[in-house]
Amino acid sequence: MTLVAFGAILLLLLGMVLDVPVVVILAIVVLVIETVGQLWARFGLRDLAYHRTLARDRTGWGDEIDTTIEVWNRKPLPLAWLRADERASPGVVVRERDLTIGRSGGAVLRNVWSLAPFERVSRRYHVGADRRGVFELGPVDLAVGDLFAREAAQEAREDVARFLVRPRSVPAPPIHRRDRPGGTDRARFGLTEDPSRFAGIREYAPGDPIRHVHPRASARLGRPVVKRFEPSRDRDVLILLDVEIASPARPVPGVASPAAAIDEPEDDAGEALFVVAASLARTLARERAAFGLAAASYHGAESRFAHLAVSEAPGQAERVFDLLARLSPEPSAPFDRLIGRILRTARPGTTIVVLTARDPSTYLGHLLRLERAGCPVVVVACGPTAAVHAGRARAAGFSARAARLDGPWRTATGLVTAG
Repeated sequence: MTLVAFGAILLLLLGMVLDVPVVVILAIVVLVIETVGQLWARFGLRDLAYHRTLARDRTGWGDEIDTTIEVWNRKPLPLAWLRADERASPGVVVRERDLTIGRSGGAVLRNVWSLAPFERVSRRYHVGADRRGVFELGPVDLAVGDLFAREAAQEAREDVARFLVRPRSVPAPPIHRRDRPGGTDRARFGLTEDPSRFAGIREYAPGDPIRHVHPRASARLGRPVVKRFEPSRDRDVLILLDVEIASPARPVPGVASPAAAIDEPEDDAGEALFVVAASLARTLARERAAFGLAAASYHGAESRFAHLAVSEAPGQAERVFDLLARLSPEPSAPFDRLIGRILRTARPGTTIVVLTARDPSTYLGHLLRLERAGCPVVVVACGPTAAVHAGRARAAGFSARAARLDGPWRTATGLVTAG
């Protein structure tokens, strides 16, 4: 028994003893209100089913996920009102309703119903996000009201749904990868050679397959010669994503900072870099090249380095997009440490595409070690000073290109490269 109910009983007894009808009626009203409140506080959330269903757990930026929220009052007790506050991660967007501020201070998707006994109600929404990343809906805070519309009970249910928003991609030109002639970059025989890439002839050596002998050239030269092929591993591409963004407060020495670099927020510059990475991955997938992705960034795993191995299996582009969605814009380790890891694991002949939005001078020496290990390096510089950064990479002997979106990352229609 609550203190209010106990006081109402005392007031009722006092009114009966003193024979004051107004006091008796007041005590009865207070006692009824308190009894109803206690009844709904005890049973209001009992046998109440709440379900949130997402049609899928990932989507692309600009797309939406069909989401259904269903409540079912599975008891004979009516609910004057039921409020459900779905906690939402920052950046979540719901087409049909604006998010409000919940009791915990974060954004929530609020729904309110009035439910009769055994009534079931469902509502459908379209959920997305304003940028790439991993987002959550939930937990949900439930509250019910009694017959007098007073809040009777509340409860938090730890039901969380996560979904991925992949980065946006735009049409991008192909990456011009260098084919190194001769030496160790060609395969004499074995599974690494690509018969569709004829590269000339050479002298026959013991162990060469008979099917590779060039009959006409051998007859013309009077000695056996065999065909040479480009190795299939030349089609392997590994994108090294440098997630660190040069701060506008630290301009490039000797270069005036454009107004765009000052006006563009740093988070938008980071998102533009991820859009470029996704666009290059989409282009490689259309070229049917084997490609992968590596970055020194937090990605929801224990390792400080994110690495998706090079592959040409179906769905590789989607796997790269999923990893890009999980990557944090904050670096987890210096970029040169990532290059050192790749140096130990990359297969000779793999083209390394370094995608960066800052001056690569600090790690050009590490990239040179990759070149010497047989991995051609292509530097793709992004940002307002991309041409300067690409020029410094070319001066160091690397193949380099400047890349930029033809507008803000949310509205750009293509990727422009130069150099």
